[in-house]
Amino acid sequence: MNWVEKSITESKKLRTHYRMKNIDIYIKDMLPEHINPDRVFKFISKRVPAHLMSRVDIIYVGQFDIFKEKETNAVYDDGAIYLTNEQDNEDDMIDDIIHEIAHSVEEKYFDFIYGDQTLKKEFLGKRQRLYSILSVNEYKPYNKVKNTYLYDQQIDMYFYKEVGYDRMWYLINGLFLSPYAATSLREYFAVGFEQYYLKDRSQIKKECPFLYNKLAEIEFPEG
Repeated sequence: MNWVEKSITESKKLRTHYRMKNIDIYIKDMLPEHINPDRVFKFISKRVPAHLMSRVDIIYVGQFDIFKEKETNAVYDDGAIYLTNEQDNEDDMIDDIIHEIAHSVEEKYFDFIYGDQTLKKEFLGKRQRLYSILSVNEYKPYNKVKNTYLYDQQIDMYFYKEVGYDRMWYLINGLFLSPYAATSLREYFAVGFEQYYLKDRSQIKKECPFLYNKLAEIEFPEG
C-alpha cells in the first residue's frame, strides 16, 4: 500500500461525522476496521423511505450508559438512536439501525398501527398457539404468555434462557418471524419492519397478514 492509499484509509478510520438523508450520525467510539460506515448508511438510505426516518434526528454510535439501564445494545429514545460500536459485521449494524428506526415509526404512526386492535389480535392469537406448542413439548410456559402483549421481562428471559432461542426457532416456525418477535407486540412490529425492508416480504404476507398490511400502507401513505 503506497502512502496515498494509506492516508485515505487512515482518514476514513478517523471520520466521526456522517449524514444519512437528514440524520446526523456521530461515531463516538471506533467501529471495527472491517465495517465501512459509508456503506452501511448508503444501504439503509436506499432501502428505507425518507418519510419513515423523519422521527430520527440523530444517531450516536459508541458505548453508552443507556445500554446497561435497558440491557440492550441499541435504543431509540426521543428522536435519537443509540447504537453500540461493537458490531459483528455490516449486516449486523444495518439490522440494528433499521430495527430502531421501526420503533421511531411506531411513534409516528402509533394510532394507525395499533388503534384498530387488529395487530394486537394477530399477535395474541400467535402467542396462544405458541403457548399450546410449548405445553405439548413440556416447557411449562407461564399463563401470561397467552394474554400479555406488552413487554414482560419474565417472558423475555423464559424464551431466551429457559426454552433457548435455538429451540425457539423450531417451535415458532410458520408462526413468528423470529424468536425475538414473540417477545412483545412492539417487537413483533419492529422485527416485521426489519424483515420487510431487508428480507423476504412474501413470508410476512403469508404468516403475518395483518402486520404485512400495516407495513405496506405506511410504506406508501395516502397524501
